[in-house]
Amino acid sequence: MKQAVILWLSAIVITFISGFIQNRISPDYPISGVISIEGEEVSYLFKKFHRKLEDFEIILRTKKSDLNAFVKWKKKNENDIWYIDSMKYSNSGLAAKIPTQSPLTEVIFKIILTTKNKTFTLPKAGYVNLTFLGAAPKSITIHYYFTLFFGLLLAVRAGLEAFSHKPRFRLYSIFTLISFFSCALIFAPIQRAYEMGIVGRSVPPAEKIFELWLLLLVGYWILTLVLSSFTKYSKFCVSLAAVLTILNFVFHNVFQNH
Repeated sequence: MKQAVILWLSAIVITFISGFIQNRISPDYPISGVISIEGEEVSYLFKKFHRKLEDFEIILRTKKSDLNAFVKWKKKNENDIWYIDSMKYSNSGLAAKIPTQSPLTEVIFKIILTTKNKTFTLPKAGYVNLTFLGAAPKSITIHYYFTLFFGLLLAVRAGLEAFSHKPRFRLYSIFTLISFFSCALIFAPIQRAYEMGIVGRSVPPAEKIFELWLLLLVGYWILTLVLSSFTKYSKFCVSLAAVLTILNFVFHNVFQNH
C-alpha cells in the first residue's frame, strides 16, 4: 500500500513538472515582461491565441495615467493598411481592443508608448503574432485536457510500475491507450474543428484535424500493449514508452513553424 502511494505521488509530480516545462518552452507561451518608464512600472502579457467570440483585449498594467499608448496592428501576410488605435486608461491600466476576426485569421501587433522625451515599443523587437480561433464547447475542452493529462499520468505511472514488486504492465498499458485514443481520435479532432470554424459547414482533410504527436502516443501504446502482452520484455517496453510519451508531449510543438 505504501509503495503504491509513493509511486502514484511520484507520477503526479513528474506529470506536473512535464506540463510546466512544456508550457514554458512552447513557442505559443504568452509574451510577458515589465519595463520602467519615468520611475513607474508597466507590465504586460500578450497572448498568442484568442478563443472567444469577442474582441481581443490588450491590457497594460500601470499607475502612470498620463502615458500615451497606441496599438499598431494588421492582418498577417496581407498588404492591408496598418490600424493604429489609442489605448485608454482605466482601472489602473491601459486598454485597447482588436476587433474579433474569423477563425484561423492571424494578426500581428505591437504597442507604442510615448513620453515627452522617449518612445518605447512592446515587444522590443518584432511583433506579437495573434491567431483567432473558434470557441469549442467547454465540455469538449474539458474532456480533451482530461484525457490528455490522465493519459500522461497513467503513462508515467506505467513506467514507474517497474519499481513495483508485482508489476501490472498490461493493465496500465490498456488504460493509458484508452485515454490517449479518446483524446487523439475523438476530442482533439472535435476541438480542432471548432477552432477552425468548420463545424456543420464542411469536412476538412484528416491532416487538418488530427494531430500527429497525439497519434504517435496512440501508436506507442498500441505497440507497448502488444509487446508487454506477448513478450518477456514488458519492463523495458513500458519504461521506454513512458519516456517517449513525456518527451513527445514536452517537445511536440517546439519545432513548429510560427
